[in-house]
Amino acid sequence: MMNDHPEVTEAMKKKAMRPSLEFGRGIIREMSAQWGECLVITQPPVWEAAQKMMVNKPAAVHFVKSMDRPVAEAAEKKLPPAEIIVGIGGGMALDMAKYVAGKRGTAPVLVPGIASVDACVTNTIAVRDDNRVRYIGFVIPRAVVSDFTLMRKAPKHLNRAGVGDLLSIHTALFDWKLAAEAGEVEFDQGTADHARELVDVVEEAALDIRDVTDDALEFIIKAYAAENALCLREGHSRPEEGSEHFFAYNVEHRTARSFVHGELVCLGVLIMARLQENQPGRIAGIFRNTGVRFHPRDLGLSRREIEQALLTLGDYVGSEGLFHTIINEAPPGPENMKTLLSGLKF
Repeated sequence: MMNDHPEVTEAMKKKAMRPSLEFGRGIIREMSAQWGECLVITQPPVWEAAQKMMVNKPAAVHFVKSMDRPVAEAAEKKLPPAEIIVGIGGGMALDMAKYVAGKRGTAPVLVPGIASVDACVTNTIAVRDDNRVRYIGFVIPRAVVSDFTLMRKAPKHLNRAGVGDLLSIHTALFDWKLAAEAGEVEFDQGTADHARELVDVVEEAALDIRDVTDDALEFIIKAYAAENALCLREGHSRPEEGSEHFFAYNVEHRTARSFVHGELVCLGVLIMARLQENQPGRIAGIFRNTGVRFHPRDLGLSRREIEQALLTLGDYVGSEGLFHTIINEAPPGPENMKTLLSGLKF
């Protein structure tokens, strides 16, 4: 049975660091022949395309609508038994597949419909309690199947959003070092250097990412896996999660709305890079070259919503018991709001 804080052994970590990654065009047809009468957890838009690519008809299909914990718990109890659980879609579908598999003590097959979030290779499950993100469980997928034909059917902006959970390294490493200087945690320079290389490659591959090429999609998924391995090695998420993610969590908490994860994180990366005085111009340039959406107007956020999320960020971090970042040392305030929001389109 899955619990909030499962015992993760070294053997489990080592296995999770080497996920089975499959790439190609149309490979769902080949791979699905091995799944038999599986339970598919998905979302309507991606299932419309994916079902035509599968060899066998699944035993059951569940459309996930929410990862609020009570909703997920109730849905899992109603789902029929199945030998193989297959998640197809975005982060919500993949997290629900991991949730169901974790409850049933099995390993899911994860098929990302888009590259907007790293849920296909991370081992924890993002659920929400009262509009607050909680990470629970530890699930190692049986396989991660990235079918470029399926992924490229999605709007391009959803795949470009994949840079969010990679560029977050830029601000997260700054925060990690701050926390180490505050005596909260040890900082590993070797891990930081490896993580920083992923940001460098995003910058180099920016135009391919803009064009959503097969190579770009493969790079994003492999980079997610490399990033996850670094976090597993350290035993925490600081190499890729910091103030930029905390900002995104607070936006979702305050607005009670969900957003494309990578796009909202990108907005957080730019704002926090400015707060950190940490090469915000470089980040803005990568955004331009990749074409990722990050302006509040494109995300459906108003100036007031962004300002309130920033002004309450210190309190949010404190109430949630989140780790030490730039927010603890220089919380956003009215005096720097103009600088933090400069050039953003509302």
